[in-house]
Amino acid sequence: MRFPVRELLLRKIISAAIATSLFSLTYAWLEPIPFISENIHAISARSHEAFRIINVFIIYAAPAIYLYGITASLISELSARVVTQRLWLRLTVSTVFHCGFGLILLPFSLIAAVFFLIADTILILKWKKPVSIKITLASSLLPIGLWVLSIAYIHISG
Repeated sequence: MRFPVRELLLRKIISAAIATSLFSLTYAWLEPIPFISENIHAISARSHEAFRIINVFIIYAAPAIYLYGITASLISELSARVVTQRLWLRLTVSTVFHCGFGLILLPFSLIAAVFFLIADTILILKWKKPVSIKITLASSLLPIGLWVLSIAYIHISG
C-alpha cells in the first residue's frame, strides 16, 4: 500500500489555510467582542466588530491549525487508509478522528477541526490535478490577505 505523502502534506497545508480563514471569519462573527458579555444585535455593529477582531483570531488560530491541525489530520487520514480502502468508509473513520482531535479545546478546536475536515474532503473529491508547491504557497495568501484586510479596515474605520 503506497501513500503519496508529499501530495498528502501539500493538500493538508491548503486545507489548513482554508480552515484558518473560515474559522476566523466564523468565530469573529459568533464572538465579535470576546471576554465581554455585551450582546450586539444590530447586523452592522456585529459586522463592524467582527471584522475588527478577525486579525486577532487569525494570529492565534493559524499556528494551532497549521501545526496541530495538519498533524492531527495526517494521523486521521493515514489511520483511516489503514482501516479501509472504501472512500466513504475512510471518510467516516477520518471524520470520527478529526472530531476526536477537535475535542481538545471545546468549542474552538472542534469548529476548526470541522472546517479542516470539510476543506480537505472537498479538495479530495473535487481537486483532480496534482497539488503543486506553487498552489500550496498561494493558498497561504488567503489567511494573510484576510489579516491584511482586517488591519486595513481598522485603520480606515478608526
